[in-house]
Amino acid sequence: MLTLTTFLINAIANFAIGLAVAYFLGAEQFGVFALAAAAGALLQTLFLEWLRLSTNRFYGLKQGAEDSGLKATLDLVTGLISTVLALAGLGVYLAGGALGASAMVAAMGPLLAVSNGMFDYRAAIARTCFHHRRYAALVLIKNIVAVVCMLGGAWYWRQADIVLIGLFLSGASGVLLSARFYREQRALPRPARFSLVKQFAVYAAPLVISSLLIQANVFMTRAVVAQHYGLDESGRFSLALDISLRLVATIGSGLDLVLFQYAVRAEAEQGIAAARAQLSRNIAIITGILLPSCVGIWLALPQLETLFVGPDFRDSFDQYTLLLLPGLFCFGIVFYVVNPLFQIAHRTGPVTIAAAAGFAATALVLFGFQGQNGGHGALSTSIGYAVNMVVMMALAWKLAPVRVPWVDLAKIAVATAGMVLAALPVRSLVFGSRGVEQAMQLALIAGVGASAFAAISLALNIGGLRDMVLARLRRPKAVVA
Repeated sequence: MLTLTTFLINAIANFAIGLAVAYFLGAEQFGVFALAAAAGALLQTLFLEWLRLSTNRFYGLKQGAEDSGLKATLDLVTGLISTVLALAGLGVYLAGGALGASAMVAAMGPLLAVSNGMFDYRAAIARTCFHHRRYAALVLIKNIVAVVCMLGGAWYWRQADIVLIGLFLSGASGVLLSARFYREQRALPRPARFSLVKQFAVYAAPLVISSLLIQANVFMTRAVVAQHYGLDESGRFSLALDISLRLVATIGSGLDLVLFQYAVRAEAEQGIAAARAQLSRNIAIITGILLPSCVGIWLALPQLETLFVGPDFRDSFDQYTLLLLPGLFCFGIVFYVVNPLFQIAHRTGPVTIAAAAGFAATALVLFGFQGQNGGHGALSTSIGYAVNMVVMMALAWKLAPVRVPWVDLAKIAVATAGMVLAALPVRSLVFGSRGVEQAMQLALIAGVGASAFAAISLALNIGGLRDMVLARLRRPKAVVA
């Protein structure tokens, strides 16, 4: 529970920091920041993501005790790759920049890959070993440094390169915090085995290629929007994409942190049949939260824009987010519902086919059709994610089958429709344009929508929810002697 709470707090902090940074930087400088951050994410995915995925899949307290070479190998390879990336960043800076970017902005791409990649790896170690307090400490220090360096830098200097340095320092601070624990562990036997590297690479390569194509998709759309419509328009598109993607990823990742580990544990302790049964339950749980959340974001878009989005981004934020939301729901289904099916089945190769299809669809719309603004990038992105999901589902149906809870999925759709019908009248009311009035309307939309969805879910007994609630209410209380 502490891990999930920490993750949600981290996500809320990142959401708030992202909006505040955009507010202080303005559209053009935020466009520069977003492009550099996307480049860093691309490099992180290419060089370090396979180690984080391998940690999630193969490492844990039990596995580490049985084979100390697992963690030794992960540590050594992560350190070597991070060193090479750091040297590459230094080289780019000394060369005066690259791809038209200034020396500092260009150098931050590989440096961000190092800091965020190392942080994600250390956090993965903490989660797979169920070291909840250590994970919470990592996230806490990262967010404190992010507030001071990123937000402070954006407010005082209003320059993208300063904020990028703050982003680097926030990830690096978490890595440094965890160094003491890693030093203590060096007294233990740590025989690194490079034979494991091949095992990790074979397992993770298809997932990394899939993620790489998705990250390349994001970078491509931002770059094309910047080239055709200007950096300021790229900044507006990037804010809508970052915020909506972060909301969906927060919901999905928060659930995946717990639910996927349940499936891994079930496979280790009870076999593949138990893991598949857990994955079947996961489908209903994740969809039952992801679908109403995406629809809820749409319901609250006008109020969210008024309350949280800076003047440079208004009007376009509402329009671009509306175009992105269907695709981002598909993104959530791919990453948090369908991907785990292939991971447990040890058949991760097909995910690259789906990712390539999504990338091709985005490129086709982006380059094959004319646009007028950042909405062109938003529509292209959404279509690409939708194609990715359709192909992934078709492949999973054939290659990694599990029991799909169709009845529960239909009930979730009904409950979401009921939520919309209940919240729309509140959304259409005119509360006024002041912040307090918009906040009241946002709270009402959220309260009415959530209440309606919860009531319908209980009435339809989605996933046995009503039975669980009644069983808990009927449980006799302990009598104190």
